[in-house]
Amino acid sequence: MTVEVRVSSVPALAVAKARRLLRHPLVLAGFALFVLASVVELRDYWGPRPAFSLLTNGMALWPGVPVFFAAELVASASRRAGGDELLGALPASRTQRTAASCLAALGPFLVACAVQMALCVGYAVQGVSLERFPTVFELALGPLCVLGAGLLGVASARWLPWAGASVLVMVALVFFNVVVNGNEATGGHLFGFYAELAVWGPWPYRAAMGFNPGHTGWHAVYLLALCLGAGALAMLRDSPRRRFWLGAGALTVIAVAVAGLGQLP
Repeated sequence: MTVEVRVSSVPALAVAKARRLLRHPLVLAGFALFVLASVVELRDYWGPRPAFSLLTNGMALWPGVPVFFAAELVASASRRAGGDELLGALPASRTQRTAASCLAALGPFLVACAVQMALCVGYAVQGVSLERFPTVFELALGPLCVLGAGLLGVASARWLPWAGASVLVMVALVFFNVVVNGNEATGGHLFGFYAELAVWGPWPYRAAMGFNPGHTGWHAVYLLALCLGAGALAMLRDSPRRRFWLGAGALTVIAVAVAGLGQLP
Protein backbone atom coordinates (compact mmCIF):
# COMPACT_ATOMS: atom_id res chain seq x y z
CA MET A 1 0.00 0.00 0.00
CA THR A 2 2.87 2.35 0.78
CA VAL A 3 4.32 1.83 -2.69
CA GLU A 4 0.96 2.65 -4.28
CA VAL A 5 0.75 5.90 -2.32
CA ARG A 6 4.24 6.88 -3.33
CA VAL A 7 3.76 6.14 -7.02
CA SER A 8 0.37 7.83 -7.21
CA SER A 9 1.72 10.88 -5.39
CA VAL A 10 4.17 11.75 -8.18
CA PRO A 11 1.59 13.12 -10.67
CA ALA A 12 -0.12 15.15 -7.95
CA LEU A 13 3.22 16.48 -6.75
CA ALA A 14 4.22 17.30 -10.32
CA VAL A 15 1.04 19.29 -10.89
CA ALA A 16 1.53 21.18 -7.63
CA LYS A 17 5.17 21.94 -8.44
CA ALA A 18 4.27 22.97 -12.00
CA ARG A 19 1.72 25.45 -10.66
CA ARG A 20 4.26 26.78 -8.21
CA LEU A 21 6.86 27.08 -10.95
CA LEU A 22 4.50 28.83 -13.36
CA ARG A 23 3.51 31.32 -10.65
CA HIS A 24 7.11 32.05 -9.73
CA PRO A 25 7.96 35.74 -10.27
CA LEU A 26 11.00 34.86 -12.38
CA VAL A 27 8.95 32.73 -14.78
CA LEU A 28 6.23 35.36 -15.04
CA ALA A 29 8.87 38.04 -15.65
CA GLY A 30 10.63 35.87 -18.24
CA PHE A 31 7.55 35.35 -20.37
CA ALA A 32 6.51 38.98 -19.90
CA LEU A 33 9.92 40.16 -21.13
CA PHE A 34 9.66 37.88 -24.15
CA VAL A 35 6.28 39.37 -25.06
CA LEU A 36 7.65 42.88 -24.45
CA ALA A 37 10.67 42.15 -26.65
CA SER A 38 8.34 40.93 -29.39
CA VAL A 39 6.29 44.14 -29.21
CA VAL A 40 9.40 46.35 -29.19
CA GLU A 41 10.91 44.55 -32.17
CA LEU A 42 7.61 44.74 -34.03
CA ARG A 43 7.45 48.48 -33.48
CA ASP A 44 11.06 49.68 -33.71
CA TYR A 45 13.33 46.97 -35.05
CA TRP A 46 11.42 44.81 -37.48
CA GLY A 47 12.60 43.01 -40.59
CA PRO A 48 12.97 39.50 -42.01
CA ARG A 49 16.12 38.71 -40.02
CA PRO A 50 14.98 39.75 -36.50
CA ALA A 51 11.52 38.30 -37.17
CA PHE A 52 13.04 34.90 -37.97
CA SER A 53 15.43 35.04 -35.00
CA LEU A 54 12.63 35.85 -32.58
CA LEU A 55 10.79 32.69 -33.63
CA THR A 56 13.80 30.40 -33.46
CA ASN A 57 16.04 31.50 -30.59
CA GLY A 58 14.23 34.28 -28.73
CA MET A 59 13.05 32.01 -25.94
CA ALA A 60 16.53 30.76 -25.09
CA LEU A 61 17.25 34.05 -23.31
CA TRP A 62 13.83 35.27 -22.08
CA PRO A 63 12.09 32.97 -20.60
CA GLY A 64 14.86 30.33 -20.65
CA VAL A 65 17.28 31.90 -18.18
CA PRO A 66 14.57 32.90 -15.64
CA VAL A 67 13.03 29.41 -15.85
CA PHE A 68 16.41 27.88 -14.96
CA PHE A 69 16.75 29.93 -11.79
CA ALA A 70 13.08 29.50 -10.86
CA ALA A 71 13.27 25.71 -11.27
CA GLU A 72 16.39 25.62 -9.10
CA LEU A 73 14.72 27.70 -6.40
CA VAL A 74 11.51 25.64 -6.41
CA ALA A 75 13.41 22.33 -6.32
CA SER A 76 15.62 23.51 -3.45
CA ALA A 77 12.91 25.31 -1.46
CA SER A 78 12.63 22.66 1.27
CA ARG A 79 16.40 22.45 1.70
CA ARG A 80 16.78 26.21 1.96
CA ALA A 81 13.95 26.30 4.50
CA GLY A 82 15.57 23.52 6.52
CA GLY A 83 12.61 21.20 6.00
CA ASP A 84 14.23 18.22 4.26
CA GLU A 85 14.14 16.13 7.44
CA LEU A 86 10.43 16.81 7.91
CA LEU A 87 9.69 15.90 4.29
CA GLY A 88 11.46 12.58 4.83
CA ALA A 89 8.49 11.44 6.93
CA LEU A 90 6.01 11.99 4.10
CA PRO A 91 4.82 9.13 1.83
CA ALA A 92 6.67 10.61 -1.17
CA SER A 93 10.41 10.02 -1.02
CA ARG A 94 13.10 12.43 -2.16
CA THR A 95 13.34 10.45 -5.41
CA GLN A 96 9.63 10.96 -6.06
CA ARG A 97 9.97 14.66 -5.27
CA THR A 98 12.83 14.94 -7.75
CA ALA A 99 10.78 13.14 -10.39
CA ALA A 100 7.89 15.51 -9.73
CA SER A 101 10.20 18.52 -10.09
CA CYS A 102 11.42 17.18 -13.44
CA LEU A 103 7.86 16.64 -14.65
CA ALA A 104 6.97 20.14 -13.47
CA ALA A 105 9.40 21.50 -16.07
CA LEU A 106 6.78 20.52 -18.65
CA GLY A 107 4.66 23.43 -17.38
CA PRO A 108 6.86 26.25 -18.74
CA PHE A 109 7.56 24.11 -21.82
CA LEU A 110 3.85 23.87 -22.66
CA VAL A 111 3.39 27.59 -22.04
CA ALA A 112 6.35 28.26 -24.35
CA CYS A 113 4.72 26.10 -27.04
CA ALA A 114 1.47 28.05 -26.67
CA VAL A 115 3.30 31.39 -26.88
CA GLN A 116 5.17 30.18 -29.95
CA MET A 117 1.90 29.19 -31.63
CA ALA A 118 0.38 32.57 -30.77
CA LEU A 119 3.42 34.31 -32.24
CA CYS A 120 3.08 32.31 -35.47
CA VAL A 121 -0.58 33.29 -35.72
CA GLY A 122 0.41 36.90 -35.10
CA TYR A 123 2.96 36.72 -37.92
CA ALA A 124 0.31 35.35 -40.28
CA VAL A 125 -2.28 37.97 -39.31
CA GLN A 126 0.18 40.86 -39.56
CA GLY A 127 1.73 39.56 -42.78
CA VAL A 128 5.23 39.65 -41.32
CA SER A 129 7.91 39.47 -44.00
CA LEU A 130 10.22 36.46 -43.67
CA GLU A 131 12.89 35.09 -45.98
CA ARG A 132 11.20 31.76 -45.31
CA PHE A 133 8.96 30.45 -42.55
CA PRO A 134 10.76 28.30 -39.92
CA THR A 135 10.38 24.54 -40.08
CA VAL A 136 8.67 22.60 -37.29
CA PHE A 137 12.10 21.67 -35.93
CA GLU A 138 13.19 25.31 -35.90
CA LEU A 139 10.00 26.38 -34.16
CA ALA A 140 10.67 23.74 -31.48
CA LEU A 141 14.09 25.16 -30.57
CA GLY A 142 12.82 27.87 -28.23
CA PRO A 143 10.44 25.67 -26.21
CA LEU A 144 13.13 22.97 -26.00
CA CYS A 145 15.52 25.52 -24.48
CA VAL A 146 12.86 26.36 -21.90
CA LEU A 147 12.37 22.66 -21.10
CA GLY A 148 16.12 22.12 -20.78
CA ALA A 149 16.43 25.15 -18.52
CA GLY A 150 13.83 23.74 -16.15
CA LEU A 151 15.39 20.28 -16.02
CA LEU A 152 18.90 21.66 -15.59
CA GLY A 153 17.65 23.85 -12.76
CA VAL A 154 16.41 20.74 -10.94
CA ALA A 155 19.71 18.95 -11.55
CA SER A 156 21.61 21.97 -10.25
CA ALA A 157 19.48 22.03 -7.09
CA ARG A 158 20.15 18.36 -6.43
CA TRP A 159 23.87 18.20 -7.21
CA LEU A 160 25.04 21.69 -6.21
CA PRO A 161 23.24 22.56 -2.95
CA TRP A 162 25.29 25.67 -2.25
CA ALA A 163 24.37 29.32 -2.37
CA GLY A 164 25.36 30.88 -5.68
CA ALA A 165 26.05 27.57 -7.43
CA SER A 166 23.26 28.12 -9.96
CA VAL A 167 24.77 31.47 -10.90
CA LEU A 168 28.10 29.79 -11.63
CA VAL A 169 26.32 27.19 -13.76
CA MET A 170 24.62 29.92 -15.79
CA VAL A 171 27.88 31.85 -16.20
CA ALA A 172 29.53 28.67 -17.54
CA LEU A 173 26.63 28.10 -19.96
CA VAL A 174 26.76 31.68 -21.24
CA PHE A 175 30.55 31.50 -21.65
CA PHE A 176 30.28 28.24 -23.61
CA ASN A 177 27.56 29.68 -25.83
CA VAL A 178 29.58 32.83 -26.55
CA VAL A 179 32.60 30.73 -27.54
CA VAL A 180 30.76 28.42 -29.94
CA ASN A 181 28.68 31.24 -31.45
CA GLY A 182 31.77 32.49 -33.25
CA ASN A 183 31.83 29.39 -35.47
CA GLU A 184 28.85 29.99 -37.75
CA ALA A 185 30.86 29.22 -40.89
CA THR A 186 31.53 25.65 -39.75
CA GLY A 187 28.18 25.04 -38.06
CA GLY A 188 29.85 25.00 -34.65
CA HIS A 189 27.37 27.59 -33.38
CA LEU A 190 24.76 24.82 -33.27
CA PHE A 191 26.52 23.29 -30.27
CA GLY A 192 25.22 26.25 -28.29
CA PHE A 193 21.73 26.81 -26.95
CA TYR A 194 21.22 30.32 -28.27
CA ALA A 195 22.05 29.47 -31.89
CA GLU A 196 21.60 32.15 -34.53
CA LEU A 197 20.23 30.47 -37.65
CA ALA A 198 19.82 33.58 -39.82
CA VAL A 199 22.86 35.48 -41.09
CA TRP A 200 23.33 38.95 -39.65
CA GLY A 201 24.11 41.27 -42.54
CA PRO A 202 25.20 44.91 -42.33
CA TRP A 203 23.71 47.35 -39.85
CA PRO A 204 20.88 47.55 -38.82
CA TYR A 205 20.79 43.75 -39.24
CA ARG A 206 17.20 43.67 -40.51
CA ALA A 207 17.56 42.47 -44.08
CA ALA A 208 17.29 38.85 -45.21
CA MET A 209 20.85 37.64 -45.85
CA GLY A 210 20.44 33.88 -45.95
CA PHE A 211 21.11 31.32 -43.26
CA ASN A 212 24.11 29.89 -41.45
CA PRO A 213 25.08 26.35 -42.49
CA GLY A 214 23.94 23.33 -40.51
CA HIS A 215 21.04 20.91 -40.14
CA THR A 216 18.44 22.41 -37.83
CA GLY A 217 16.46 19.18 -37.55
CA TRP A 218 19.44 17.49 -35.95
CA HIS A 219 19.93 20.57 -33.78
CA ALA A 220 16.42 20.06 -32.36
CA VAL A 221 17.29 16.42 -31.61
CA TYR A 222 20.54 17.63 -30.00
CA LEU A 223 18.63 19.97 -27.67
CA LEU A 224 16.08 17.26 -26.84
CA ALA A 225 18.90 14.86 -25.95
CA LEU A 226 20.42 17.51 -23.68
CA CYS A 227 17.03 17.92 -21.98
CA LEU A 228 16.76 14.19 -21.35
CA GLY A 229 20.34 14.12 -20.09
CA ALA A 230 19.61 16.89 -17.60
CA GLY A 231 16.59 14.96 -16.35
CA ALA A 232 18.62 11.76 -15.98
CA LEU A 233 21.31 13.71 -14.11
CA ALA A 234 18.73 15.09 -11.68
CA MET A 235 17.27 11.62 -11.02
CA LEU A 236 20.70 10.03 -10.57
CA ARG A 237 21.43 12.06 -7.43
CA ASP A 238 18.93 10.38 -5.08
CA SER A 239 17.44 7.40 -6.88
CA PRO A 240 18.22 3.92 -5.52
CA ARG A 241 18.21 2.75 -9.16
CA ARG A 242 21.53 4.37 -9.93
CA ARG A 243 22.49 1.84 -12.61
CA PHE A 244 19.29 2.57 -14.50
CA TRP A 245 19.87 6.32 -14.50
CA LEU A 246 23.56 5.89 -15.30
CA GLY A 247 22.52 3.82 -18.30
CA ALA A 248 19.92 6.38 -19.30
CA GLY A 249 22.50 9.13 -18.96
CA ALA A 250 24.97 7.17 -21.10
CA LEU A 251 22.33 6.80 -23.81
CA THR A 252 21.66 10.54 -23.79
CA VAL A 253 25.40 11.23 -24.10
CA ILE A 254 25.48 9.00 -27.18
CA ALA A 255 22.39 10.75 -28.56
CA VAL A 256 23.99 14.16 -27.94
CA ALA A 257 27.16 13.07 -29.74
CA VAL A 258 25.29 11.61 -32.74
CA ALA A 259 22.95 14.58 -33.07
CA GLY A 260 25.80 17.01 -32.48
CA LEU A 261 27.72 15.56 -35.41
CA GLY A 262 24.57 15.26 -37.50
CA GLN A 263 23.79 18.97 -37.16
CA LEU A 264 27.09 19.98 -38.75
CA PRO A 265 27.01 20.93 -42.46
